[in-house]
Amino acid sequence: MRLPDYMPRSENFQAAATLSEADLESAHRAASRNTDPAGADLPVSLLNLLFRLAPTLVSLLDMGARDHGLGFARGRVLWALRESGPVLMRALSEALGVSPRTVTGLVDALEGDGWVKRSPHPADRRATIISLTPAAETTLDRLDETYHGLAHDLLGDVPEQDLRRSRAVIRQLEDRLEAAVAARLASDQQART
Repeated sequence: MRLPDYMPRSENFQAAATLSEADLESAHRAASRNTDPAGADLPVSLLNLLFRLAPTLVSLLDMGARDHGLGFARGRVLWALRESGPVLMRALSEALGVSPRTVTGLVDALEGDGWVKRSPHPADRRATIISLTPAAETTLDRLDETYHGLAHDLLGDVPEQDLRRSRAVIRQLEDRLEAAVAARLASDQQART
């Protein structure tokens, strides 16, 4: 199962989660500067811009979900289910990159609020299939409509060639992120020993 392009990849979050508090604070300080001096190191400048955008983008994702009583984690479960359709709990856990225990807790809460339902697997009585309820489908349709509207408000007048190049660069960053963070952490670890 593949998460929609606009949902963060879990391995990137897992790599970022291993950063120390000092690393995160340093990145936050650098990103929060409102300056981008001419002649600055271009890769550093671009990363600063991305760090400045990231909290706002995450807040936008979370804001729509909060309006419906959902948080970021619960919203990720719903979007993953929307993408996959009914799925085994184990597959949902793997797709989200979180432990089965965590997914069980999220599904319990979502089921209690009427967002998902559990059904027995037709061939394996030990397995449970998780699916969205009609109320969840309707809500996700509304959130998706809002998301698409925002995308067009922000980027609708940017030339298509620029959008395509931007998308290619962002995908390249996404593909490199985990390896770059892991290499930096390994280097830092080695330097400390």
